[in-house]
Amino acid sequence: MKSTERNRTLLLAGVLGWLAVMLITRERAEFAGATLAYYGGFGLFLGGFLLINLSDRVTANHRLSLLLMLVQVCGFFAVFITCQSTDALILLVIFAGQLPFFVNRHQAIITLLAINGIAFLLYHVGWNQGLSPSLIAIALNLAFQCFSLTVADIAVRESKARLALEQANAELMSTRALLEQASRQSERLKLSRDLHDICGHQLTALLLNLEFLSQTVPAEKQSDVNETKAIAKDLLEQIRSVVRENKQSAQLDLNAAIDSLFSHLPQVSARFERRLSGPLQSSHHAEVLLRICQEAVSNALRHGNGKDLIIALEQDEESLTMTVSNSFSGSPAASDGSGLANMRERAAQLDGAVTLTSDHQIWTVTVSLPYKEQQYD
Repeated sequence: MKSTERNRTLLLAGVLGWLAVMLITRERAEFAGATLAYYGGFGLFLGGFLLINLSDRVTANHRLSLLLMLVQVCGFFAVFITCQSTDALILLVIFAGQLPFFVNRHQAIITLLAINGIAFLLYHVGWNQGLSPSLIAIALNLAFQCFSLTVADIAVRESKARLALEQANAELMSTRALLEQASRQSERLKLSRDLHDICGHQLTALLLNLEFLSQTVPAEKQSDVNETKAIAKDLLEQIRSVVRENKQSAQLDLNAAIDSLFSHLPQVSARFERRLSGPLQSSHHAEVLLRICQEAVSNALRHGNGKDLIIALEQDEESLTMTVSNSFSGSPAASDGSGLANMRERAAQLDGAVTLTSDHQIWTVTVSLPYKEQQYD
């Protein structure tokens, strides 16, 4: 249950509901330690509820979150057994509102049915309450629990849909930034080719004609021909200089494109461990790395525990390397699905490779692409 998905009003409602149950119930059991179990149960339930709803570190660990949900169940049964009243079932309404954040809908329903089934047996068989009153009390409270479960489930689905929309928008904006750079690159390269092919060739031909002319004109005209040759050579050199500058400026800034991706994902904090020293001349390499970065971020948002990513970009004489690291609680094999397959397919287009490694619950996606800058000059 991430902080963006929690509602402080619902948190307050849960605490007030817990307090109301404590006020309207009283200890009825007569066994030794009943009082301790009664108040201890309330303490367990409230402690588990607050830890889950107030601590991002706790909720980042799925197993710990499930353990705290179990603590709440234990707290409920301690209260239910000692007060011997169906009023304690109100605690399950609070419990049901948290389930969709940690388990799917079917698992949540099965969990509630199991807990209410045990409560029914205790109430009807253990305390000799009538069948009809027991069924009515349990069914009525189960209806409220299902309502709470449904509302929370809708909130979770809307949160996921909003996150997916934000991610799609971020990917669109980063891709747009790269496409704008690619468009400018294409225009500059076209201008360079036109200058080189048209003006450059014409000036070269002019210089050859002037060279021939310098050998045939009278001596008194030689200085005029040489001056014209010098002007033509200077113009040719200026055109070549413009062509070189255009080629150098017609490059893609992958750093800026990735920055654009994260600037539109406010719930994600990305830290660059290393950046590329300069822009890339290959639009294909830049696009593949950006797409793989987008896929890695998508996987981190779906499966990762934290919202902090570490990105490193490196370039040497032979290759380009990108790593994206994020904290996970599962096993690497569990996420070796379509996301990783898509990354590998994109890298394979450029004879590259993608690897996934895990170290102390930190997963790292590493992309390596062969790349030689001079090939794209």
